[in-house]
Amino acid sequence: MSKRVYKTIFWSILFSLLAICWISSSGNLGFNYQYYVGSWSPLKQSEYQERGSNNYRMDDPSRCPMLRHNIFQSANPFQLHRQAILVHKCKTNRLSKSASNGSSFTQKLNNNIALYDPMGFLYCRIQKVGSTFLQKTIRNVFADLKFTAPRGNAMLANRSKDFIDCLSKTSKFMFVREPYGRALSGYVDKLFAPNPFYWSSAGRFIIKTIRGLKASPLSLKCGHDVTFPEFMKYVIQAQKTLTHRDRHFYPMYEHCFPCDIKYDFIGKMETFRDDVSHILDVFNSTFSRGMTFENFEKESDLQIASSHINRLFSFKGQTLQCEPFHRSFQRVWRDLQIRGVLPIDTKMPFILEKMNTINQTHVTDVVTRIIQNVQNRTKLKEQRLEAKIEAFSQLSADIIKEYRELYRLDFELFDYPTLPDFVKIAISTPPKHLKYFDIF
Repeated sequence: MSKRVYKTIFWSILFSLLAICWISSSGNLGFNYQYYVGSWSPLKQSEYQERGSNNYRMDDPSRCPMLRHNIFQSANPFQLHRQAILVHKCKTNRLSKSASNGSSFTQKLNNNIALYDPMGFLYCRIQKVGSTFLQKTIRNVFADLKFTAPRGNAMLANRSKDFIDCLSKTSKFMFVREPYGRALSGYVDKLFAPNPFYWSSAGRFIIKTIRGLKASPLSLKCGHDVTFPEFMKYVIQAQKTLTHRDRHFYPMYEHCFPCDIKYDFIGKMETFRDDVSHILDVFNSTFSRGMTFENFEKESDLQIASSHINRLFSFKGQTLQCEPFHRSFQRVWRDLQIRGVLPIDTKMPFILEKMNTINQTHVTDVVTRIIQNVQNRTKLKEQRLEAKIEAFSQLSADIIKEYRELYRLDFELFDYPTLPDFVKIAISTPPKHLKYFDIF
């Protein structure tokens, strides 16, 4: 074998050994985590109900969920590799010190970290990393139980010691995403798709500060037509100055502090189906649940489409102040095509003149039928990639460079290339015309 092959094998073995050491010992590599103590066994249905009742309070550390072994731990080589990379990068970037500093640590805990009680697990959600889907899935899995999911800051407001005591004894998981794709998802969901709240809170600010004197009165009033290059300039400016930031666009490591909190499982959007399946398997075996997906991709797509259509009609009164309804409808349709939910060659089957009278149920039924009839999911995957290339081909090399430098830790901690292939293609082959982002 070549030296390169030997080198690859060597590093893979080394990273796996580091991950095993990290999982089994709290003292390695400078980490100061407390580890699981006590014993645990599955609770009966009545015990769940009692602990989930209004009379149950997690204000006694002795009643924290006590786990000897974390329930989300996986021996999957990919998972071991993720954990090992994280350990190594936290150490080399000197990011693992605040766990030993109580006041500093508690200040960092925020409303992304939720402790599900009485089940005894913690999920740290990161916006634009499947968090809505995951939270809804958790609610569905435990729909028959009374449970609470207090956020980190809510727990800290009244009894921070209790939360810290419980934190080290609770199984924890989080999900991350390739940073460029996450930025694009944030733009599409909050500014490209009809979203009057973000048009007002972020869009108008971007129009005023980035577009400036070129902005029309309507754009300044509504903030509804921000382009992807303008959005990326705003993200860079906000991260540089730490002003007018929005948590949906924060770096991922700022959401969950993975160098301070040891997560037992790190899922990725790039392996979302397999990673969510692992979490569901744990729920089913540990808590005697029985939830499965018959067709993960289609069920996920249907949930996304239903949510976006609902938002379209909910916001109709507000969006009409900025653009006609058919334009908002076109945004949603294109949004679902960018996500690979609807085929790009599927035209809107609605007459323009009747858009104002069409109802939500009819639209949902039509879109549901289209999704159900999709046969070639490989083509949808290629479509998502094509849309990403088109989006980033609109950016200058300087913008891409600044973004990857400012979000360097997200790339390093979670093992993502700073220049993935689709970005290289986007830089080298700018489009002659826009196919996905031609709304404006």
